[in-house]
Amino acid sequence: MKRLSLTLILCLFWITPSAAQEITLKRLAVFPFTILSKEPLPGVSEKVQQTIQEQMEKDGFGMVPIGEVEREIALRKAPLTPELATEIGKKLNVDAIIAGSLVKIGPTVALEAQAVDLTGKLAPINLKFEGVGLASASQLARKLAQEAGLKIMGQERIAKIEFKGNRRIENDAILATIQSRSGDLTSTIKLREDLKAVYAMGYFSDVKVDVTDTPQGRVVTFLLEEKPSIDQILVRGNKKIKTKKILETMDIKQYSIASDATIRDNINKVKALYREKGYYEAEINYNLEPETPTEVNLVLDISEGAKLYVRQINFTGNAAFKDKELKEVMELKEKTLLSFITGSGIVKKDVLERDAEKISAFYFNHGYIKARVGEPEIEVRSKGIYITIPIDEGPQYKVGKIDFQGDLIEPADSLLGKVKILKEKVYSREVIQQDLTTLADLYADQGYAMADISPVLKENDQDLTVDITFDIRQGEKVYFERIEIAGNVKTRDKVIRRELRVYEQELFSATNIKKSTQNLRRLEFFEDVNFSTSPGSAPDKMNLKITVKERPTGQFGVGGGYSSQDRVVGMVEISQSNLFGRGQQLRLQGVLGAITRRYRLNFSEPYLFDKPLSFGFDAYNWEREFYEYTRDSRGGDIRLGHPLRWEYTRLLWMYRFENVNLTDMVANASPVLLEAAKIHNTSSTSLTIRRDSRDAIFTPTRGSDNSFTAELAGLGGDAAFTRFVADSGWYYPLFWGTVGVIHGRLGYVLKNSWGALPAYEKFYLGGIDSIRGFKYAEISPRDPVTNDRIGGDKFQFFNFEFRYPLYKKVGLTGLVFVDTGNVYGSGESYLSSMRTSVGTGIRWYSPMGPLRVEWGYNLNPKPWERRSNWEFSVGGNF
Repeated sequence: MKRLSLTLILCLFWITPSAAQEITLKRLAVFPFTILSKEPLPGVSEKVQQTIQEQMEKDGFGMVPIGEVEREIALRKAPLTPELATEIGKKLNVDAIIAGSLVKIGPTVALEAQAVDLTGKLAPINLKFEGVGLASASQLARKLAQEAGLKIMGQERIAKIEFKGNRRIENDAILATIQSRSGDLTSTIKLREDLKAVYAMGYFSDVKVDVTDTPQGRVVTFLLEEKPSIDQILVRGNKKIKTKKILETMDIKQYSIASDATIRDNINKVKALYREKGYYEAEINYNLEPETPTEVNLVLDISEGAKLYVRQINFTGNAAFKDKELKEVMELKEKTLLSFITGSGIVKKDVLERDAEKISAFYFNHGYIKARVGEPEIEVRSKGIYITIPIDEGPQYKVGKIDFQGDLIEPADSLLGKVKILKEKVYSREVIQQDLTTLADLYADQGYAMADISPVLKENDQDLTVDITFDIRQGEKVYFERIEIAGNVKTRDKVIRRELRVYEQELFSATNIKKSTQNLRRLEFFEDVNFSTSPGSAPDKMNLKITVKERPTGQFGVGGGYSSQDRVVGMVEISQSNLFGRGQQLRLQGVLGAITRRYRLNFSEPYLFDKPLSFGFDAYNWEREFYEYTRDSRGGDIRLGHPLRWEYTRLLWMYRFENVNLTDMVANASPVLLEAAKIHNTSSTSLTIRRDSRDAIFTPTRGSDNSFTAELAGLGGDAAFTRFVADSGWYYPLFWGTVGVIHGRLGYVLKNSWGALPAYEKFYLGGIDSIRGFKYAEISPRDPVTNDRIGGDKFQFFNFEFRYPLYKKVGLTGLVFVDTGNVYGSGESYLSSMRTSVGTGIRWYSPMGPLRVEWGYNLNPKPWERRSNWEFSVGGNF
């Protein structure tokens, strides 16, 4: 390294002998140009003279100030002639003079001049340039100056630039770093700067410049000694991070030039990698081991040290908020007992930078509009990391006057009722941003897609208030010109377009774009849905592009559960929810187990004949062994549905026919069950009204799902009854990505006079979809003599859930729940007694499909019931 430093010093102040000659820059004088024109042209002569003067100074000539030239002319008190110009030039000790005239005949402008070399080395140089219009005079003057310079200094210009000694570094890469170019005047100062620049590239151990005179001009040659290239990168001493990961972090590759600067940059990248893993004291040194005369091995010697965690996070200057409150805002946490599992307590630079921004935003959202969060100070001591974040809070500002200005599509009082900042006591930047979005959507729904809305703040330091004026510039109304769809390989365009609430040639609407996005996501055909806009063919036109990323919609599924009575039961399902890309659903399901066997075929067409009329049917064969009997059911149904005028609301009609046989009845069975065994056929029709505004089906975070069904049986067959079922589920986004869920269902059934109500058409509860912790259909009124389950004519249950993200990156969700409800017989009323369970579970849209694992605990089990019960279901994609 000492030898390289000495070479650099020598190179910076020495150029090879042929280039050591001092380049003499000519000293010139430019005289005023004579104007030959029928019309007066005031100021044109001075402008031409000044333009030539400036251009030649730029080209490196030493120029006599124009004022000195004019002073000498004035002293002579005689018209300017070539002889007088020569005399003045000699007195001013110049090497050459330039003088001439501007001739204007009609629109044609001619600039004629002569450059005279007073040293006698060159013959006089005659120059002439023509243009059209007086405005061309400046351009003609610049051309004249450039041509004069070329001819006067022709032998001192660079004719060619060459590079010798570079093997891997391209000539163009070197040329891009230097200032000198072919055609430039040779400059010792500029060449020295070029030499420094080439050496600073880091690819050369020695750089020299050779300048040779030729009849065509000077040839500048850079003599280069290239550093060796890297043959292998060897890593030693690493145990905590694999060599492969270290090499992936570096951008030095095999056969790269061994540049010190590049190597140091890559070492810093490896250090950053170690710090992200908690090894804050990792030290990395390097050396170059010769392999061949032109190749070396780069060896990294790593001392990893111990993993260090954040022991303490401190704040200085905070008075309004306690350290604990500020720490809750941060993503970076102090070390805990579970840090070795969760990874908390590891310092990551980007996370710490985000945390500083989060703390600033926290202050801004609590009225501290002048708060400043300084650069976090990181200190390593006592085998731990201590972080100190300086804060300058400033005063807290309250909300002052709220006003609107600009283009108002509604009265100010009406707009005032739409903003939330009015309800805030202190200023909040977050609430202001929400209000800007609200106002932007309001204008966008009226077609003003490009409305510019900005808050104008006026701080009142005396009473510590902030007056807020929303400045609105609505712009022009915008229409959708063209709607394009991209990314759909399987799904047909019409399946996507029929879910849109925006249409070509209609006004822009932000609300309808949001609804369209939600509708497409609810299909669950796509992993991602993205809407983007671009300008149309006119200022009031806009193109909309919808880009989707499809997910596998074919599924095979397995599921099961276990209880002391049901034992193991398994389910196999094959389904396609986007059949042939038409949005149709086809499902074949089989449930097999020790006590149950069930087969089901399901088909659904959401848009029959491309109309918003849904159609579907089911066919099934179901056999299940209950404790009291074995039920064998065969049947099917036909369904039709149509949207109503209310958003998210549909009316559904269904006809169902089912044949049921009860066999293997227990000895001394309940008379209710014996009667049911004689009733076989159920023929019924039902109407359902349903409103579903959930943002997703499997793991919704907001919205609701409400329905009411009325079913009439007795259209033929043996059974005759009327049944009502109401269902309601509500989903509320809470804090930190959590979701609250309230779900309830109740039902009532009564026997019609012209038929019977068999026990198997009554209500039962228990299982993963009703009250968890109880096995399937376990909750039921029982015969007081035989204790057989006989079903109830009314029921209700409620589910209360708290869902929280376990691992956001993969969509793993945890939940805790409370389930309560019961089934009631004749003479009992709703809520007269309740069965309750609590529990926990996880949900995950896994690569194998939706997965549920849930455990319920029966708070008050009856003698024949288990204390707890596990259940799970999982599906898979293909």
